Amino acid sequence: MPEIIYAAAPGASNGSTSAPASSGWGSLLFMLIFFIAIFYFLIILPQRRREKQFQQMLSQLRRGDVVVTAGGIVGKVIDIKKDTIKIKTANATELEITKRAISTVIKEKNQEG
Repeated sequence: MPEIIYAAAPGASNGSTSAPASSGWGSLLFMLIFFIAIFYFLIILPQRRREKQFQQMLSQLRRGDVVVTAGGIVGKVIDIKKDTIKIKTANATELEITKRAISTVIKEKNQEG
């Protein structure tokens, strides 16, 4: 039966040599900072931008605007309070909803053109 001989790289030894401890901590710290930066730019920053756009949309909300709620209800704004708005959805149906339930604001037609 043939014998298999493994050759090591020149200068390599069978004994285990460990790298200095400072280089291990440095690479760990670098990776930690790298992942925190990626997390910030991919998750936190876009969420802040969406929240800022949503707050701007709510601050520009006026009577007569047509809104779409998160549940899909379409209605015309008839009254605005601090945390809620009242919308008219049909001929005589009025709903009072929270401002957080608004997903889209469609401006009144005479304001657009």
